[in-house]
Amino acid sequence: MSENKLRFEKSLYLQQHAENPIHWYAYGDQPLNKAKELNKLIFVSIGYSSCHWCHVMAHESFENVETANYLNENFISIKIDREEYPDLDHYYQTACSILTGRGGWPLSVFLTPDGKPFFAGTYFPKVGRQGMPGFMDVLKEINNSYKADPAKIQENANNLVEEIKKPSKLEKKIEFQGHFPAPSAIMNALKNYADTKNGGYGQAPKFPHFPFYEWACEQILEGMIPQEQGQHIVETLEKMMMGGMFDQVKGGIHRYSTDDKFMVPHFEKMLYDQAGLLKVLSKLSQFYPSPVIFDGILQTLDYLKTEMVSDDNYFFSAQDADSEGTEGLYFTFSKEEFEASFEDAPPEQKIKLDQYLSMFNITEKGNFEHGLNVISLNSAMKEKFYTPDGWQEVRDIRRRLLEQRKLRIPPATDRKGLSSWNYMLLSALTDVVQYCPVDAIQHQAVQLIQQTVEGCLTQFIKLDEGSGRHLMKHTNTIEKQPLYLEDYVNFCESQLRLYEITGNEIFKKNALESLDFTLANFVKNGEVYTTNIANKNPGIENLPAPLFDQSYRSSVMTLIHLLTRCSVFKPELSPEIMFKEKYAEYAQFILTNPLGHGEGLRAMTYPLNIFRKVEVPIEWLEKPEFLEIRNHFFSRFVMDYHKRGDDSFQICTKEACEVTNKGIEKFQELFKMKENQNAEGN
Repeated sequence: MSENKLRFEKSLYLQQHAENPIHWYAYGDQPLNKAKELNKLIFVSIGYSSCHWCHVMAHESFENVETANYLNENFISIKIDREEYPDLDHYYQTACSILTGRGGWPLSVFLTPDGKPFFAGTYFPKVGRQGMPGFMDVLKEINNSYKADPAKIQENANNLVEEIKKPSKLEKKIEFQGHFPAPSAIMNALKNYADTKNGGYGQAPKFPHFPFYEWACEQILEGMIPQEQGQHIVETLEKMMMGGMFDQVKGGIHRYSTDDKFMVPHFEKMLYDQAGLLKVLSKLSQFYPSPVIFDGILQTLDYLKTEMVSDDNYFFSAQDADSEGTEGLYFTFSKEEFEASFEDAPPEQKIKLDQYLSMFNITEKGNFEHGLNVISLNSAMKEKFYTPDGWQEVRDIRRRLLEQRKLRIPPATDRKGLSSWNYMLLSALTDVVQYCPVDAIQHQAVQLIQQTVEGCLTQFIKLDEGSGRHLMKHTNTIEKQPLYLEDYVNFCESQLRLYEITGNEIFKKNALESLDFTLANFVKNGEVYTTNIANKNPGIENLPAPLFDQSYRSSVMTLIHLLTRCSVFKPELSPEIMFKEKYAEYAQFILTNPLGHGEGLRAMTYPLNIFRKVEVPIEWLEKPEFLEIRNHFFSRFVMDYHKRGDDSFQICTKEACEVTNKGIEKFQELFKMKENQNAEGN
């Protein structure tokens, strides 16, 4: 007797569907073999626990008995947590993109009995509307088409599988001189897409594009993007931090903005977005030290510490958009609820209530559903609250709203640990330590690193008894799983960054060993694969990993960036050696859409001979004058430390050392001169 088989799964997303009347299977051999045995089509539904539209489709269709009965009779139904299986998600998203030109979640894919996709879409309403077909209509049409002409469906599936296997092709070649276009030229090419009124690029919905903004901040700091071009980046990030996309009450950033003003978000919070936010803000704070930026870092660190760290000292993956079955209910306030938070306020605050309503964009009508307000800061009043007293009022109001929010039922937290996202976050924390110029904020980041670095190793590094090697585990919710590129490259980067801020040799060793392992197990004939090349999944092809940033940065471009940086330790790691003709091809792909290839820009902007290893005595980590200089080293500098017991330092390319000298004073003089040269060049 068939039944819903999700109740014993550890994934929160699968547990959310364990009571559906659909006879769901988790992904595996059992449902795939059963489909072949019964000659039934397969319905694959992919989503994640904090996805709002996944919840909508679940309530409308998956909890519906009529829909369930039809699925149970005619299909084998498989539910997949996309965070547990990024390779499956990548494969089926590619299929959906080929068929429809788009993708996203929930992802709905239909397979032949032998497991080949032939039809795909995203969210389907229960009843057709606004040009979208109803889900029951889709099911009946697919089932009837297969019964009428199964050979045609099989042919379509075979053709689609061949299309999925094809490598991406450039539509046109972009001509430029030199290694790569100058950052100012790239910014100039994007200016027609810039939304100069609301910030960001393009129209709603607006995604944060953190890798791109991180690249832009680095180039502003390096003097490669002039001030007038950089102003749009600063204004965009400030609007993002003042808008409702940032959780003004507790900290942390929501997934994306549904409008063009960064005001009304989809409310899920993803760990990888918190990592992206911290990396950008820590670098932005170097040249735009505003209270909204510093408090944005501080609030997000506090949010992570109090809500996103497990008892086992790893970071949870996400928090839901919905609570009590309603999106945004936990995060929004009516005008009356906002005013109620001032009931115990002193008279001098109560008298300013109208001003506070305006300061936080609170109205009777609201800017969200049911007269509710997404909390944001009124940018027109910036001069008023960008003062010591004004910002203290902002903080006090946030505290009052937080106390009121604590009385509500919070959204669900997805408590699974994901290796790649945890190591993204650890890397981001090292950026806060190195770049944010406020000691108290640095201290908070150091505490979080110390709290979680061992917990992450315990959760995600496991001894493989067969090989005797320590291997990375993608998630702590599944025992048997392939090796994933994203886990290894993000682990490697975190270890390199931890070495740079601590000088602990074990981190450097981890970084170089994991990089060697990645090259040996994920790279073949110049292609970088999503899972290890030895992994054989009969259901899907192991596809090359994407070059572009998706929900988070490209693992391929992270690898290229790591190879470039680590080649100052081991010249044979140079990506020009490792990838040869592919290296120039990568540049072309990046330039077709710079906004969507932010990590590619970070990896490719500088020619390889620009990168330098800066080797100093490890004792200098205790010297404030050294740390002040180190805080201005960005991606083209890699720190190294020696224990020779003298005061010597070196600056080296991967071929030779250009500068050898002694003493912190000489070091200061050298980099003061370089700063002046950069300033003159800008």
